[in-house]
Amino acid sequence: MPRTSTWTPEQRLTLYFMMMYGSVGLTGPFLSPWLHHLGVSAQLTGLIVAMPSVAMVVAAVHLGSISDRLSDWRTAIIGFDWMILLLFCWMLFRQNVIDIIVVWTLAGLLIAVKVPVLDGATLSLTRRRGSDYARIRALGSVGFVIALMSGGVIFNAAGLDWFVPALIAGALIRALCASVLPAFREAATLTGKRVDERLAAPADNLGAPAGNMAMASASITAPALPGGLKHPGFLMVIAGSALINGSHAFFGAFAMLHWIESGISTIISSLLWCFAVVMEIALMWRFTDVARRLSSRHCMLAAGAVGILRWSLSTMNPSVPLLVLLQGMHALSFGLLFIATVTFISRRVDDSMAARAQSLYATFATAALATAVLVSGILYSRAGIQGYWLMTAMCVVGMVLIISSYSTRLEEDFPV
Repeated sequence: MPRTSTWTPEQRLTLYFMMMYGSVGLTGPFLSPWLHHLGVSAQLTGLIVAMPSVAMVVAAVHLGSISDRLSDWRTAIIGFDWMILLLFCWMLFRQNVIDIIVVWTLAGLLIAVKVPVLDGATLSLTRRRGSDYARIRALGSVGFVIALMSGGVIFNAAGLDWFVPALIAGALIRALCASVLPAFREAATLTGKRVDERLAAPADNLGAPAGNMAMASASITAPALPGGLKHPGFLMVIAGSALINGSHAFFGAFAMLHWIESGISTIISSLLWCFAVVMEIALMWRFTDVARRLSSRHCMLAAGAVGILRWSLSTMNPSVPLLVLLQGMHALSFGLLFIATVTFISRRVDDSMAARAQSLYATFATAALATAVLVSGILYSRAGIQGYWLMTAMCVVGMVLIISSYSTRLEEDFPV
């Protein structure tokens, strides 16, 4: 491990985000081709992919609450990563379907719970220090792209028998990098208090400055969201965003497999997937500049509209040039949606509920994702890429929910 004693908290976070998403990019997109290589059916593949999301719906908010009560969120993240590594090591000895289901469910649950805890902790730290969360997250996607390209080359040359060793190697690197994470709850953080961002940004503004250190030291108490995390308008927004996010289920589970079965090489398929993430990185990198006057909900609605177009065109068995265009839409259908949602949440809850709030959204998102993936396995086996129509419908419903939130008292109750 590199010496990090003189690194800033942002540099330590950037290293971890790059390694974390790099470990996912190295193997995640190749799960369905690996399972197909083992002879696992599309329906069973859908079940395996969905099981971590099903487990998360039950456990995420509870584990997020436990993480909030620890002296520092860093402890939970480190613990999760070492447990994930131990679980993956089991597949060195056994790769039966039952073993894969158990290991993937438990490891996937820990990953799915860890990500919102990490997001909530990072948002808290960057808000306090006046730094840019979006750019740290974007560099995490850079790690994903580099690792995905590496995976494409490795599996194209050596075959999918190297999937499990690559899975373990990525988990080991991620666990080691967790040890250099900064302390998220230092003396500057007071539970239940945060910078009053209304001084720096108009209502729902995503791109406004996060504030400077002088403002952070003031620790002005933010108003509590009436009803806590149960405010109707708040729930409508995160449920709508979760459905739009969940519309990526069919793509995530079966796009790579479909491309390879259609005669597109593993390397070209990896490049197509990478292009989507590169466009996502570009959006996140310039997010503060391009979204200064945009409402978070307007951004979510834009993401939903792009999702409708993307998934509708995907049913046409597009050629590689059209796939490039559709993959470019990922910046909006996923990247813009993600940043808009976590920002929407972070500006409506204080640090005492940060992990729980992000975990609540993650629970909604994974519930939508789990349901969609389970159905996607059946759809892909019976209708092929026409299953994208279900993803289109999810975007429509999600947009309706977000639009409906404007009829609640969300802005009057909490005008940030």
